[in-house]
Amino acid sequence: MRIGLDTYTIHCLNLDPFQMLDYLKKHDLEGVQFGGLRWLSNTLDTGKLREIRSHADNLGVYSHVSVSTCNPYLVNGSLDDHIENLTMEIESAASCNWHELHSSLGGGNERYEHPIPWTQHLADSAELIKRLGPVLRHHKSRINLETHGDTTTFELARLSEDVGADIAGICLDTANVLCHAEDPVLAVRRAAPYTHLTHTKDAIIFFIDSGYRRQTVPAGKGELDWEAILPILAEYSPDLPISIEDHKMLFDFHVFDSDWLSLHPDLTREELARVMQIAWKCQKRILNGDLPDPEAYEKTPYADEMEDRLHTGRDYLKTMLHRLGLDE
Repeated sequence: MRIGLDTYTIHCLNLDPFQMLDYLKKHDLEGVQFGGLRWLSNTLDTGKLREIRSHADNLGVYSHVSVSTCNPYLVNGSLDDHIENLTMEIESAASCNWHELHSSLGGGNERYEHPIPWTQHLADSAELIKRLGPVLRHHKSRINLETHGDTTTFELARLSEDVGADIAGICLDTANVLCHAEDPVLAVRRAAPYTHLTHTKDAIIFFIDSGYRRQTVPAGKGELDWEAILPILAEYSPDLPISIEDHKMLFDFHVFDSDWLSLHPDLTREELARVMQIAWKCQKRILNGDLPDPEAYEKTPYADEMEDRLHTGRDYLKTMLHRLGLDE
Protein backbone atom coordinates (compact mmCIF):
# COMPACT_ATOMS: atom_id res chain seq x y z
CA MET A 1 0.00 0.00 0.00
CA ARG A 2 1.23 3.49 -0.87
CA ILE A 3 0.07 6.90 0.35
CA GLY A 4 -0.85 9.47 -2.29
CA LEU A 5 -3.51 12.11 -2.72
CA ASP A 6 -6.64 12.93 -4.62
CA THR A 7 -6.09 16.20 -6.44
CA TYR A 8 -9.15 17.83 -4.82
CA THR A 9 -6.98 18.03 -1.70
CA ILE A 10 -4.76 20.67 -3.33
CA HIS A 11 -7.23 22.28 -5.73
CA CYS A 12 -6.73 25.66 -4.04
CA LEU A 13 -3.17 25.79 -5.42
CA ASN A 14 -4.45 25.91 -9.04
CA LEU A 15 -1.68 23.66 -10.34
CA ASP A 16 -1.64 21.95 -13.72
CA PRO A 17 -1.26 18.12 -13.82
CA PHE A 18 2.53 18.24 -14.18
CA GLN A 19 2.85 20.68 -11.29
CA MET A 20 0.58 18.48 -9.18
CA LEU A 21 2.82 15.50 -9.80
CA ASP A 22 5.91 17.51 -8.86
CA TYR A 23 4.12 18.80 -5.75
CA LEU A 24 3.22 15.36 -4.42
CA LYS A 25 6.72 14.06 -5.04
CA LYS A 26 8.15 17.05 -3.16
CA HIS A 27 5.85 16.27 -0.24
CA ASP A 28 6.83 12.61 0.04
CA LEU A 29 3.61 11.26 -1.45
CA GLU A 30 3.54 8.21 -3.67
CA GLY A 31 0.70 8.70 -6.11
CA VAL A 32 -2.23 10.69 -7.39
CA GLN A 33 -5.92 10.26 -8.14
CA PHE A 34 -6.63 12.90 -10.76
CA GLY A 35 -10.01 14.50 -11.29
CA GLY A 36 -11.91 14.11 -14.53
CA LEU A 37 -10.10 12.94 -17.62
CA ARG A 38 -11.64 15.91 -19.43
CA TRP A 39 -9.86 18.21 -16.98
CA LEU A 40 -6.52 16.68 -17.97
CA SER A 41 -7.34 17.14 -21.64
CA ASN A 42 -10.68 18.53 -22.72
CA THR A 43 -10.21 17.05 -26.21
CA LEU A 44 -8.85 13.72 -24.90
CA ASP A 45 -5.56 14.48 -26.61
CA THR A 46 -3.78 11.15 -26.15
CA GLY A 47 -0.42 12.80 -26.73
CA LYS A 48 -0.90 15.13 -23.76
CA LEU A 49 -2.42 12.35 -21.62
CA ARG A 50 0.54 10.09 -22.30
CA GLU A 51 2.92 12.90 -21.34
CA ILE A 52 1.14 13.18 -17.99
CA ARG A 53 1.25 9.42 -17.48
CA SER A 54 4.92 9.33 -18.47
CA HIS A 55 5.76 12.09 -16.02
CA ALA A 56 4.06 10.15 -13.20
CA ASP A 57 5.90 6.98 -14.18
CA ASN A 58 9.24 8.79 -14.32
CA LEU A 59 8.63 10.10 -10.80
CA GLY A 60 7.87 6.56 -9.65
CA VAL A 61 4.35 7.36 -8.43
CA TYR A 62 1.01 5.73 -9.14
CA SER A 63 -1.65 7.62 -11.08
CA HIS A 64 -5.36 7.12 -11.73
CA VAL A 65 -8.01 9.15 -13.53
CA SER A 66 -11.74 9.76 -13.39
CA VAL A 67 -14.41 9.46 -16.07
CA SER A 68 -17.81 11.10 -16.38
CA THR A 69 -20.80 10.14 -14.27
CA CYS A 70 -22.50 6.80 -14.85
CA ASN A 71 -25.90 8.07 -13.67
CA PRO A 72 -28.17 8.58 -16.70
CA TYR A 73 -30.33 11.05 -14.73
CA LEU A 74 -27.42 13.46 -14.45
CA VAL A 75 -26.58 13.45 -18.14
CA ASN A 76 -26.76 16.64 -20.18
CA GLY A 77 -27.98 15.86 -23.68
CA SER A 78 -28.78 12.45 -25.08
CA LEU A 79 -27.87 9.24 -23.30
CA ASP A 80 -26.39 7.80 -26.49
CA ASP A 81 -24.05 10.78 -26.80
CA HIS A 82 -23.04 10.40 -23.16
CA ILE A 83 -22.25 6.71 -23.60
CA GLU A 84 -20.20 7.57 -26.68
CA ASN A 85 -18.31 10.13 -24.61
CA LEU A 86 -17.70 7.60 -21.82
CA THR A 87 -16.49 5.08 -24.38
CA MET A 88 -13.97 7.60 -25.69
CA GLU A 89 -12.82 8.36 -22.15
CA ILE A 90 -12.34 4.67 -21.36
CA GLU A 91 -10.38 4.13 -24.57
CA SER A 92 -8.22 7.22 -24.03
CA ALA A 93 -7.47 6.20 -20.45
CA ALA A 94 -6.60 2.65 -21.53
CA SER A 95 -4.18 3.98 -24.14
CA CYS A 96 -2.24 5.51 -21.21
CA ASN A 97 -2.49 2.32 -19.14
CA TRP A 98 -5.12 3.76 -16.79
CA HIS A 99 -7.58 0.93 -16.21
CA GLU A 100 -8.94 1.44 -12.68
CA LEU A 101 -11.24 4.39 -13.34
CA HIS A 102 -13.02 6.54 -10.77
CA SER A 103 -16.59 7.76 -11.26
CA SER A 104 -19.68 8.54 -9.19
CA LEU A 105 -23.46 8.50 -9.37
CA GLY A 106 -24.09 11.93 -7.90
CA GLY A 107 -23.25 14.41 -5.20
CA GLY A 108 -25.65 13.44 -2.43
CA ASN A 109 -28.82 15.48 -2.88
CA GLU A 110 -30.14 13.31 -5.69
CA ARG A 111 -30.97 10.56 -3.21
CA TYR A 112 -33.26 12.90 -1.29
CA GLU A 113 -34.47 15.53 -3.76
CA HIS A 114 -34.56 14.08 -7.28
CA PRO A 115 -38.08 13.34 -8.60
CA ILE A 116 -36.95 9.88 -9.74
CA PRO A 117 -36.55 7.44 -6.80
CA TRP A 118 -32.97 6.63 -5.88
CA THR A 119 -33.60 2.93 -6.42
CA GLN A 120 -34.31 3.70 -10.08
CA HIS A 121 -31.11 5.75 -10.31
CA LEU A 122 -29.20 2.68 -9.12
CA ALA A 123 -30.95 0.27 -11.49
CA ASP A 124 -30.51 2.48 -14.54
CA SER A 125 -26.90 3.33 -13.66
CA ALA A 126 -26.18 -0.40 -13.56
CA GLU A 127 -27.73 -0.75 -17.02
CA LEU A 128 -25.57 2.09 -18.32
CA ILE A 129 -22.40 0.38 -17.11
CA LYS A 130 -23.58 -2.88 -18.66
CA ARG A 131 -23.80 -1.06 -21.99
CA LEU A 132 -20.16 -0.10 -21.49
CA GLY A 133 -19.27 -3.71 -20.75
CA PRO A 134 -17.79 -4.56 -24.17
CA VAL A 135 -15.35 -1.63 -24.21
CA LEU A 136 -14.45 -2.10 -20.54
CA ARG A 137 -13.77 -5.81 -20.97
CA HIS A 138 -11.87 -5.26 -24.21
CA HIS A 139 -9.45 -2.93 -22.42
CA LYS A 140 -9.53 -4.85 -19.10
CA SER A 141 -10.77 -1.67 -17.46
CA ARG A 142 -13.13 -1.11 -14.55
CA ILE A 143 -15.29 1.77 -13.36
CA ASN A 144 -15.04 2.24 -9.60
CA LEU A 145 -18.00 4.15 -8.20
CA GLU A 146 -17.35 6.36 -5.21
CA THR A 147 -19.20 6.37 -1.92
CA HIS A 148 -19.79 10.03 -2.71
CA GLY A 149 -22.45 11.07 -0.23
CA ASP A 150 -25.11 9.52 -2.44
CA THR A 151 -24.57 5.76 -2.49
CA THR A 152 -24.09 3.26 0.32
CA THR A 153 -21.62 0.39 0.43
CA PHE A 154 -24.60 -1.99 0.48
CA GLU A 155 -25.80 -0.56 -2.82
CA LEU A 156 -22.41 -0.43 -4.52
CA ALA A 157 -21.57 -4.01 -3.54
CA ARG A 158 -24.87 -5.20 -5.03
CA LEU A 159 -24.32 -3.09 -8.15
CA SER A 160 -20.84 -4.57 -8.64
CA GLU A 161 -22.24 -8.08 -8.38
CA ASP A 162 -25.11 -7.27 -10.75
CA VAL A 163 -22.96 -5.60 -13.41
CA GLY A 164 -19.91 -7.82 -12.98
CA ALA A 165 -17.08 -7.19 -10.56
CA ASP A 166 -14.62 -7.32 -13.45
CA ILE A 167 -15.99 -4.04 -14.84
CA ALA A 168 -17.61 -2.35 -11.81
CA GLY A 169 -16.02 -1.75 -8.43
CA ILE A 170 -15.82 0.77 -5.61
CA CYS A 171 -13.76 3.85 -4.89
CA LEU A 172 -14.12 3.84 -1.12
CA ASP A 173 -14.30 7.21 0.56
CA THR A 174 -13.59 6.15 4.11
CA ALA A 175 -15.44 9.01 5.82
CA ASN A 176 -18.29 9.43 3.34
CA VAL A 177 -19.79 6.17 4.61
CA LEU A 178 -20.86 8.23 7.63
CA CYS A 179 -23.18 10.13 5.28
CA HIS A 180 -25.49 7.14 5.57
CA ALA A 181 -24.89 6.20 9.21
CA GLU A 182 -22.65 3.34 8.12
CA ASP A 183 -20.12 2.30 10.71
CA PRO A 184 -16.72 2.81 8.99
CA VAL A 185 -15.32 -0.61 9.92
CA LEU A 186 -18.47 -2.49 8.91
CA ALA A 187 -18.68 -0.45 5.71
CA VAL A 188 -15.08 -1.32 4.84
CA ARG A 189 -15.81 -5.01 5.38
CA ARG A 190 -18.71 -4.78 2.92
CA ALA A 191 -16.80 -2.74 0.35
CA ALA A 192 -13.32 -4.27 0.55
CA PRO A 193 -13.86 -7.16 -1.91
CA TYR A 194 -14.85 -4.61 -4.58
CA THR A 195 -12.53 -1.72 -3.64
CA HIS A 196 -9.77 -0.77 -6.08
CA LEU A 197 -9.42 2.97 -5.41
CA THR A 198 -9.82 5.13 -2.31
CA HIS A 199 -10.50 8.62 -1.13
CA THR A 200 -8.95 8.41 2.31
CA LYS A 201 -10.09 10.79 5.01
CA ASP A 202 -10.93 10.84 8.70
CA ALA A 203 -13.84 12.56 10.41
CA ILE A 204 -15.61 13.44 13.60
CA ILE A 205 -19.37 13.52 14.03
CA PHE A 206 -21.36 15.28 16.75
CA PHE A 207 -25.02 15.69 17.55
CA ILE A 208 -27.41 18.31 16.19
CA ASP A 209 -31.17 18.52 16.69
CA SER A 210 -31.99 16.47 13.57
CA GLY A 211 -29.16 13.93 13.80
CA TYR A 212 -25.45 14.59 13.54
CA ARG A 213 -22.95 16.80 11.76
CA ARG A 214 -19.71 15.60 10.16
CA GLN A 215 -16.39 17.41 9.99
CA THR A 216 -13.44 16.17 7.92
CA VAL A 217 -10.12 15.96 9.76
CA PRO A 218 -6.69 14.52 8.85
CA ALA A 219 -6.22 10.79 9.31
CA GLY A 220 -5.52 9.98 12.95
CA LYS A 221 -7.34 13.07 14.27
CA GLY A 222 -10.84 11.66 14.00
CA GLU A 223 -12.70 8.56 15.13
CA LEU A 224 -12.05 6.12 12.28
CA ASP A 225 -10.37 2.93 13.45
CA TRP A 226 -7.44 2.75 11.03
CA GLU A 227 -5.88 -0.19 12.83
CA ALA A 228 -8.94 -2.23 11.85
CA ILE A 229 -9.67 -0.59 8.48
CA LEU A 230 -6.29 -0.86 6.77
CA PRO A 231 -5.77 -4.63 7.26
CA ILE A 232 -9.27 -5.35 5.93
CA LEU A 233 -8.53 -3.40 2.76
CA ALA A 234 -5.08 -4.97 2.42
CA GLU A 235 -6.52 -8.48 2.67
CA TYR A 236 -8.34 -7.98 -0.63
CA SER A 237 -5.96 -5.54 -2.32
CA PRO A 238 -2.41 -5.45 -0.91
CA ASP A 239 -1.41 -2.79 -3.47
CA LEU A 240 -4.47 -0.60 -2.94
CA PRO A 241 -3.67 3.11 -3.45
CA ILE A 242 -4.41 5.11 -0.31
CA SER A 243 -5.23 8.51 -1.81
CA ILE A 244 -5.79 11.24 0.76
CA GLU A 245 -8.75 13.48 -0.02
CA ASP A 246 -8.90 16.34 2.46
CA HIS A 247 -11.07 19.44 2.72
CA LYS A 248 -13.05 21.48 5.18
CA MET A 249 -16.85 21.66 5.35
CA LEU A 250 -19.62 20.65 7.72
CA PHE A 251 -22.29 18.23 6.52
CA ASP A 252 -25.56 17.41 8.31
CA PHE A 253 -27.25 14.01 8.30
CA HIS A 254 -30.82 13.87 9.54
CA VAL A 255 -30.78 10.41 11.06
CA PHE A 256 -33.54 11.27 13.56
CA ASP A 257 -35.94 11.97 10.68
CA SER A 258 -38.29 9.19 9.59
CA ASP A 259 -38.11 10.20 5.93
CA TRP A 260 -34.30 10.03 6.01
CA LEU A 261 -34.44 6.61 7.65
CA SER A 262 -36.92 5.33 5.07
CA LEU A 263 -34.37 6.04 2.33
CA HIS A 264 -31.85 3.76 4.07
CA PRO A 265 -33.57 0.37 4.17
CA ASP A 266 -30.28 -1.53 4.62
CA LEU A 267 -29.40 0.31 7.82
CA THR A 268 -29.83 -1.87 10.89
CA ARG A 269 -30.46 -0.61 14.41
CA GLU A 270 -27.21 -2.26 15.50
CA GLU A 271 -25.17 -0.33 12.96
CA LEU A 272 -26.96 2.91 13.72
CA ALA A 273 -26.18 2.33 17.40
CA ARG A 274 -22.46 1.92 16.58
CA VAL A 275 -22.51 5.25 14.75
CA MET A 276 -24.32 6.93 17.64
CA GLN A 277 -21.53 5.66 19.89
CA ILE A 278 -18.96 7.30 17.57
CA ALA A 279 -20.92 10.55 17.75
CA TRP A 280 -20.98 10.41 21.55
CA LYS A 281 -17.22 9.77 21.71
CA CYS A 282 -16.62 12.81 19.50
CA GLN A 283 -19.10 14.88 21.51
CA LYS A 284 -17.17 14.16 24.70
CA ARG A 285 -13.86 15.05 23.02
CA ILE A 286 -15.33 18.41 21.98
CA LEU A 287 -16.78 19.07 25.44
CA ASN A 288 -13.53 18.30 27.26
CA GLY A 289 -11.43 20.37 24.86
CA ASP A 290 -9.61 17.47 23.21
CA LEU A 291 -11.09 18.68 19.90
CA PRO A 292 -11.54 22.32 18.88
CA ASP A 293 -15.03 23.72 18.55
CA PRO A 294 -16.01 22.55 15.04
CA GLU A 295 -17.74 25.76 13.95
CA ALA A 296 -14.85 27.91 15.17
CA TYR A 297 -12.30 25.63 13.50
CA GLU A 298 -14.09 25.90 10.14
CA LYS A 299 -13.57 29.67 10.14
CA THR A 300 -9.84 29.22 9.38
CA PRO A 301 -9.55 28.92 5.58
CA TYR A 302 -8.59 25.46 4.41
CA ALA A 303 -5.80 26.88 2.23
CA ASP A 304 -4.09 28.27 5.36
CA GLU A 305 -3.85 24.78 6.88
CA MET A 306 -3.73 22.56 3.83
CA GLU A 307 -0.09 21.50 3.98
CA ASP A 308 -0.11 20.95 7.73
CA ARG A 309 -3.23 18.80 7.40
CA LEU A 310 -1.79 16.90 4.46
CA HIS A 311 1.48 16.19 6.27
CA THR A 312 -0.38 15.12 9.42
CA GLY A 313 -2.49 12.60 7.52
CA ARG A 314 0.44 11.39 5.43
CA ASP A 315 2.66 10.81 8.44
CA TYR A 316 -0.04 9.08 10.45
CA LEU A 317 -1.00 6.71 7.63
CA LYS A 318 2.61 5.89 6.76
CA THR A 319 3.37 5.14 10.39
CA MET A 320 0.27 2.97 10.70
CA LEU A 321 1.04 1.03 7.50
CA HIS A 322 4.59 0.41 8.70
CA ARG A 323 3.43 -0.73 12.12
CA LEU A 324 0.93 -3.11 10.53
CA GLY A 325 3.48 -4.40 8.01
CA LEU A 326 1.41 -3.18 5.06
CA ASP A 327 3.97 -0.86 3.46
CA GLU A 328 6.07 -3.57 1.84
